[in-house]
This record gives sequence, C-alpha cells and structure tokens, in this order.
Amino acid sequence: MTLPVSWGCHRRRTTIVRVLPVATALLLVTCAVGLPEAAAASARETNKAGVATGRWLVKNGQADSAIVLGADSDPFHAWIAGELQRYIKSLSGGEPPIVSHDKTPPDKALLILGGPQVNPLCAAAQQQQMVSFAGLKPEGFVLKTVELDGRPTVIVGGNDEAGTMYAAYELLERLGVVFQLTGDIIPQRKPDLPLPALDVRMEPVLKYRGMHCCHGLRWHMGLADFRKHIDQLAKLKLNCLQFYAGIGSPWVEFSYAGKVGEILYPKESGYVAWGFGLSTSGTAKEMRVGRECFPQEYLGPPEFAHVQTQQEAFATAREFLHEVIQYAHQRKVQVWLMMGEIPYVPPNLAPPAAKHLHDFYCGVALPIGDPTVLGVWEAAVRSMMDTYPRADAYGIWTSELFFPVADAQTQALVRQHAAVRKLIPSLEEIHRQGNVQPRRPEHLDCDLAEICVAAELVKRIRRDRPAAKLGVSVLFRPYLFRALDSLLPKDVWLMSMETWANTAPVMHFYGDIAGRELLVMPRIDDDGCELHMQLNASMYDHDEIIPGSVRYKVAGLVGQLNKERGLECNVRYVAEGAWDPDIHCRSFYEGYLRRLYGPDGLDVLLKAYLMLEENDKALGWHGRRGIFPGFCRFSPCRLRTDVNYKEARPKVNQPQLDKEINAAAGARTFWRGRTAHCRQALDLLKVARPRILAGSQAELDYVTFKMETFILYFEVLDAVEEARAALDRAWLAKGAGNTTEFNTHLAQSKAALDRADRLAAQAAREMIAYRAIPTERYLLFRFNQNVIGSIEAALDYVNQVLAFQNQQKSQ
Repeated sequence: MTLPVSWGCHRRRTTIVRVLPVATALLLVTCAVGLPEAAAASARETNKAGVATGRWLVKNGQADSAIVLGADSDPFHAWIAGELQRYIKSLSGGEPPIVSHDKTPPDKALLILGGPQVNPLCAAAQQQQMVSFAGLKPEGFVLKTVELDGRPTVIVGGNDEAGTMYAAYELLERLGVVFQLTGDIIPQRKPDLPLPALDVRMEPVLKYRGMHCCHGLRWHMGLADFRKHIDQLAKLKLNCLQFYAGIGSPWVEFSYAGKVGEILYPKESGYVAWGFGLSTSGTAKEMRVGRECFPQEYLGPPEFAHVQTQQEAFATAREFLHEVIQYAHQRKVQVWLMMGEIPYVPPNLAPPAAKHLHDFYCGVALPIGDPTVLGVWEAAVRSMMDTYPRADAYGIWTSELFFPVADAQTQALVRQHAAVRKLIPSLEEIHRQGNVQPRRPEHLDCDLAEICVAAELVKRIRRDRPAAKLGVSVLFRPYLFRALDSLLPKDVWLMSMETWANTAPVMHFYGDIAGRELLVMPRIDDDGCELHMQLNASMYDHDEIIPGSVRYKVAGLVGQLNKERGLECNVRYVAEGAWDPDIHCRSFYEGYLRRLYGPDGLDVLLKAYLMLEENDKALGWHGRRGIFPGFCRFSPCRLRTDVNYKEARPKVNQPQLDKEINAAAGARTFWRGRTAHCRQALDLLKVARPRILAGSQAELDYVTFKMETFILYFEVLDAVEEARAALDRAWLAKGAGNTTEFNTHLAQSKAALDRADRLAAQAAREMIAYRAIPTERYLLFRFNQNVIGSIEAALDYVNQVLAFQNQQKSQ
C-alpha cells in the first residue's frame, strides 16, 4: 500500500499544530458552551477573528440554525450531517434542518459541513481568507466560526471524509456530548445552545490510532457488539481495529499437506473461545448466582449459536468477519487481521514424530527450525489474505514464551543468521535499558530463530503479493527491532506490545529504526485482573507511551483491549494522546471529569480517580497480582489438599507449611490495605454524587458499583487467605498428633470459607443489576465459574475432611 505523500515514513519530521485537547475549557478562544451559567453571555461573545456570535444553534428547544451540505454531497457526508442533527436534538431538543448550500434559510445560523472540495460555501469562505484548509494533514480538520455573507457560520470540515467526520464529533463534544468507548453521555440537556466561537485546527500526531481485539477472549461479542464498538472508535477519532486470532481458530480455514488445520476452540462456545487448557468458555450450567440472567445455556455470539461442526464454524466466521470489515470501512476504520503465535501449529498438522515443546490456545509449539512451522504458517497466512482481501493489513505475532533451541534444525537457523544475532543487544544491555526479559542467553537465540522464521514467511508471501501491507509483531521485545529491520523490506511494519513490568521506559528502542512504520501497543487493560475498571493513565505516563511515540516518530498506537466496559478512561486517554502529545495523567482527569460530571464535584472526583490510579499501581500494573485473569480458568481459592487426612499422623512438610502461613499473613495485610484504600476512594465518589450533572449520575453509579464489587472481592481474597492459613495449621497439628488443635483449625478454615462464599455471592448479586452490559454479563459468568466455583470446591473438600473426623469420633 502506497503511503500518502503528506505522511511519509515514520522518521520524517512533520509539523504539528499544537491544539489543546477537548478536555480543556478554553481552546484558542473563549467558548462557554460547556458552562450553563454563562450560556446567555456566550451567545454575544466574539471569537479571535472578531466575529459576533449573536445567534443560537438552538433557542428554547427550537432549532435556530441549519446544517449545510454541498448540493452534490455523497451519502457519507449526508450521514455525518444526520449525526450532527440527531446529537444536537438529543442535547437540546432542537433539530436543525439539513439543507444544500444553494437552499440555505435566510434567518438561521449555519453549520457548513465539509471541506472546500465538497462544499461550495466552505470554498467561498476559504477564497475570502476566512478559513484555510491548506497543508492540513490527512484526517485533520478545522472548526472555525466566521460571518459569511452577513450570517454567523461555523465551518466544520476536513480535506477528506474522515477529517470531516472527526470535525463533526469534535464539535458535538464541545457542545456538551461526551463520547466513550461503550456509549454516549449527555451530562446536561441544553434547550439554549449558543453558536460557539471557535478557531480550531486539529491534526493527528499518530497516523494509526486504534484498538486490538482478541476475539478468543471477548468471544461473547456478536456483530451488534462489533458495530457499536466500531461506531465508538470513530467518535473517538480512532481509525484502526486489529482483529486477532490464534492460528487454530475458525477465522481462517487452511490446509497443509492435504489436511485442514483443526479448530482448537471448544465446541460449547461455537468454536470461538480460547481453548486448549486456557479455556475461557463454559455454559450457563456453571452459574450459581444469577442463573436467571442466562436464559439459554449457550453464552457465545448469537451468530454462532447454531454451529455444531467445525465446517459450520469456518463458514460462519467468514461471513461474520467480512461484515465487520465492511462496517468498519463505512466508519473510516481500517481492519488489520492478526495471527499468532509462531512457532505454534494446529496439533493435527504437526508431524507424528515432532517434539511438542508446549501446548497453548493456538496449538502445539514445534522446534522453531522445523520446516513444518514455516510451511504451516505460509499456508495459513496465504489463506487469511485470500479469504479477506478487503482487510487493510495483515500481521503475524511471534510468541510471548521462550522455547528450547538445542535441536539441530534450530541451531542451524541460528548459525545461518549469526550476523543478525549481533544486532540484538546483550542480555546485560537489554536489562540496563529497561527490559526485564529475556532472562537467559539462550532466550536471545530463541528470539532470533522466531524472527528469522517470520522474516522468511514475509519473503515468501511477498513473492506473489508484493503490494500486501504486512507486519511482524512481538510481545515485550522492542529490543528486536534492529534485527528485524535488517531482515525485512522497509515497507513491512513492526509492532511491540509493552508492559510496565519493565524497570524503565523502553520507547527508546523505537528510535533506532529509520524509514519504517513502527507501532506501539500499550495495554488498555492487563489480563491479570479483568474484574475492576483499571485506571492506567499514570502507567502510560511512566512508560512514556505518548511522548515516546512522538519523540521517536512512531506511526501508530493500538491498545490491547480485552474487554470494553470499565476501560473508558484508558481508551479516552490514548485517544486524546494520539492528537495531543502533551497529555498527562492529572490534566487528563481534570478535563475529562469536568466535562463528564461538571465543575461542582471536580475536586472530590479528581482525588478519588487519582486514588484509583494509585490502587492499580499498588496491584502491580502488569499482572495485577493475577487475581482475576481474563485469559484462562483460575482458582483464587487453592488449599493444600495433598495431605492424607485419613492417617492419624500424616507426614507433612513443616517448613513449607510455615512458609505458606507466613505468605498468607502477608497477603491478608495487603488485601486489607487495598480494601481500606479503595473505601476511601469510594467514600469520595459518594460525596461527589449530589454535586454532579444529572445526566452523568448513571455513569458515576456504575463506577461506584465497580468499586463496591472490587472491595468485596478484596474481602473474599482476605477470607480465602485466612482459610488457607487455618488449614495449613490444621495439617501441622494433625502431623503432630494433636487432634484437638487440628479440629479447631479445621473449623476456623471452614468458617473463613463460609465467609468467602457469602461475600462472593453478595458480589455476584450486585453484578446482576448490570447484566444488560455485555462485559458485565460475561464477568458475572466468569465470577461464578472461577471464584464461586473454586470456593465451593474448597468448602466441599473441608466438609469432606470434617465428615471423616466426625465419623472417627462416632466409632
């Protein structure tokens, strides 16, 4: 794909017009649209150019303006006009008519939609030097208040369709609508809506701005969910959706050596959820609390509910993903198809005698140098490109894990690329520059082997697809960029997922590469704890994600997004940062909270949100202590069950049990500290509620609900640790032959588990109120499946031990 000349490669220096983000109350000129107490005064203000804005968009709930299109406007511009119209009506009650440029009403203010190429009135304003679209970067836009032919006018447009769409949504936000990842909020209805005084020129800092969806983790998402998701991406001025699947998924059907690669995902999900030991799948049968929220046993996307065979899954997935791509293009959102992870292959395609290094959601890992790896992956990628030719780009992921490299074939591959190996920094240098991995020297040989296979794969695909937009992605390994740069043509893009597990920012690794598009993938949510909201702005600041991207001329930012609801702040932060390189945590929240909730509760809310940021940091940012992982089944309630309780004095490992008891005491101290900290933040949220705008109360109620259930989960974890320690003490007592002390500690363990069970059930009951939200409905299922399920299993075990003890007493 040829890049627009105005963008050039990622190393080219470009001029960035500095514009304050929409979160600020002032932008170049005074605009009191968001301040209701100043509405009447703002209608008489003048803008920077001295134009009187003595007219209204809406007055007393009646439209006093018109939306103007060029007479020959295409359907896309007509749709944008409809968006302006419906949101203004929702905000104010007034519905401005949509008219062509040659039929404007004489007595109304005008919203001229579209740049000079598509709207003659905009062209006239530019010819009169009232506005300039010259030199505007792709997808940039202008909002300018002028007086055109004696009438107050706001010009809303860009030089391309995406720019005009973004201009319309930016105007709506300045008028008072708040767009979020999961929906729209109108904090305050405004029957009097003054024509704003604006002089805005905004251009994106990053060419690619979007989100990365692993559908195997968000497998409950159907087409309606994707359409809504794409709509919100466009409103946030994001233009890229990466759709990821493992190689053994229903999304790409391919054959190798005469066999079709099998789907690894479980049938109960319609073959769409991660499987192979990491299954996030299940049915409503696993529900203990809230079973009424799931009228059918099937929990996956409705489009796959009928699927019974792998062939049906392949056919349904093709139709589904074609529809996603088509709809995304209607919203000017690119779709990049991503596949991972080298060197995994579907098990049925692995040679019978091949050594399996690891089993995972995407298959079995073969020795990296095994020719089967390259052959299978070439067949899969070719099929992906043939099946979805309208996708905008295609990417392959190397693995997050490290594998043995001692086999002869992989060693030969490493020796063959000895010169490339020299471009990978030493282990000591990598650690000195901030990366915490790799851990051992042989890990670098594994890295080298994987990227060499990836490079050869790209080379083979390019032989008959020279124009294909291909890329290679790595997980937490930007130190491989120089080596990859030496192996790949310059028009192959590179991307790395980043994590705060590093000891220092690693964005400097992006500065070593010239003439190539690089993308960075921060984590919008870490999959170690999907239960709570996660507020990561301070993490992004620490990692220098936005300033580093600007400093090193990174082409794009695509956030890893494993769920939707509860991540609005993180998505909003990176979306604004893609246009405003000076964004930082505190200023972001000051603007976001003021715009969403109004000024009266700002001070209290700011304290609360910053406390929640501190909580995420204390949980460990990356990993979040692994307390509610989103990528696998898990058991937060693990008890020591390997002691033979039927023996009078079983053999126990006292040092190990003492260590576990001490660890449980430390964990309880930590969870109680997190509980106290979050209760303080929760109290602040409740103090702020009477002060916020009426239209925002439901959003604050949701945030409050998330904090209340997370606090309950902390209390569950505290009770689980109490039960764990009590049972360990019981085993020590039984090993010492002290039956009385054994029974006492065993009863204490059961009491703690009963408390954990009650608290978990309470948390689940609170989730039921938000079951209409897809994310929350899925979390309710996962909470039942993993939290309540593991506690009940632990209770069953302790009750079994108690029953045996009672039986012994009766004999």
